[in-house]
Amino acid sequence: MESTTETEQGARAKVPRPDRRTWPSAYETVFVLPNDQTDEAADKVAERLKGIVTANDGRVVKFTFWGRRKTAFDVKKSGRALYVQMDYLGRGKTVDEIERHLRNSEEVVRFQSSRVAKFVDPESRPTEADVRLQGDVDERPARPERMEGVAPGGHDEIESVPEEAAEEPVPEAE
Repeated sequence: MESTTETEQGARAKVPRPDRRTWPSAYETVFVLPNDQTDEAADKVAERLKGIVTANDGRVVKFTFWGRRKTAFDVKKSGRALYVQMDYLGRGKTVDEIERHLRNSEEVVRFQSSRVAKFVDPESRPTEADVRLQGDVDERPARPERMEGVAPGGHDEIESVPEEAAEEPVPEAE
């Protein structure tokens, strides 16, 4: 499809416009591996997905390894899982092939794909380096080791409540 513009002399010059229907769409797919899987297993799945995208005339923009995070529900009897996000350019058949592979993969337990943008100019989305995030850090501090015969406070004997404090009646609210 071409559009025309008017020049200074009044003549119309034809300016070619790109056909957006030939441009790919931008997609992202997030997939989850159970907590017992290693980071190498996530790398292996990522490499297979890169091959699928390139075989279907697409291009991987970036992988983001979110690390191990707490889940809203148990995944394979664990409250944590390994999350990976893949951003890529492609067509509907590329997404179908990726989802088919993830569905048949034994390592992946959940996945979700979504279209981020329709008709993206491939030159506007350069390939980026893969990102590795740390993931959730356990918020609980490590428990100190207990020694035999020592109270939790580290004292040899537990402090007792004075007898007067134990006998005082508690005032009742009206």
